[in-house]
Amino acid sequence: MIDSHRSSPFIELAAVEAWDAWFRWREQGDLRDLSIEDTWRRVAVAMASVESLGDVATWQSQFMRALSSWRLLPDAEVLANAGTGRPLLHDDTLHAALNAACFVPVDPAAVSAPDLAGLSDCATLAVRMLDNAALLAGVASPRLRIGIIGIADALALMGVGYDSDAGRAQAASMAKALATGCLRGSIILAVERGPCSDGDARAAIERAESRGMPADLLRAAAGHGLRHAQLTAITSQPRLALLANDVADAADPLRGENHANVIAAAGGQRCIRSSGFALDILRARGAASGTTADAPAAPSLEARIAMRAALQPWIDEPIAYPLQATSGAEDSQGGQPGKVATASGTG
Repeated sequence: MIDSHRSSPFIELAAVEAWDAWFRWREQGDLRDLSIEDTWRRVAVAMASVESLGDVATWQSQFMRALSSWRLLPDAEVLANAGTGRPLLHDDTLHAALNAACFVPVDPAAVSAPDLAGLSDCATLAVRMLDNAALLAGVASPRLRIGIIGIADALALMGVGYDSDAGRAQAASMAKALATGCLRGSIILAVERGPCSDGDARAAIERAESRGMPADLLRAAAGHGLRHAQLTAITSQPRLALLANDVADAADPLRGENHANVIAAAGGQRCIRSSGFALDILRARGAASGTTADAPAAPSLEARIAMRAALQPWIDEPIAYPLQATSGAEDSQGGQPGKVATASGTG
């Protein structure tokens, strides 16, 4: 079993195939990324390259830690193209996803609540990484959108029901930490690189006040402005979710035992079945303790809508309602990586 808080190998074959098909760098048929660590390092080096000369090594190290611990998954185009010489982006919108499952201790004896401070700090780092990507790509007015994947995995690892008041409360606490970290990151970058327009900033500060954001951040925002007025968005990121050892996409529930993942690439497609990150960890726990762990029952459509309602107060963009269809990574190919809405409907 992996330790999610250290540089860790894959635990899902489907995730390995997703990395190989969508994110692994090849140059004229030659492998340039020999391992996932090479991919993380390539991205970390590229994202830190726009920092002031004396700060490059510091930010490279911070980006590498966040990436290699699976806590931060940058925009799928950034992940595939950074440091390769290929165009970094095809439009002005960049996404990043924080992997909620990796803010819960793997040791069941230590599980009581997610590491909200760590999640908030990672959100602050995500703002910087995406702003750096926009600078690197020469995008003058980028739209940065930072969300969460693996919420259902985090709840399962804590033994909290997805369709429960406690589950919704834990998910909302993670969304609040996300919003707080994004606000902090926007203020820091406004000081370093300049703020957005006063009108946009005023509206964003009013929204932060209505959310009860910390007073020190509100004062700093009023004094320095914001680099980005709108940041939080829970959108479907099926390729990133599958890469992250097959966690649940965005606010969706677990997909259950032995679900299908169709991974399409230039050389064709493969169908690989997996159970996903949380069920793998729970099964390993059960094997260690001599017990069995049953997969949670599939939540109703109403439960999925209720989960979105619990998250929405902290999210700048409306969260799309789920569809009745029961699909997921099967729909995660086609279009630009990471930009595809799945039939499970969070984007």
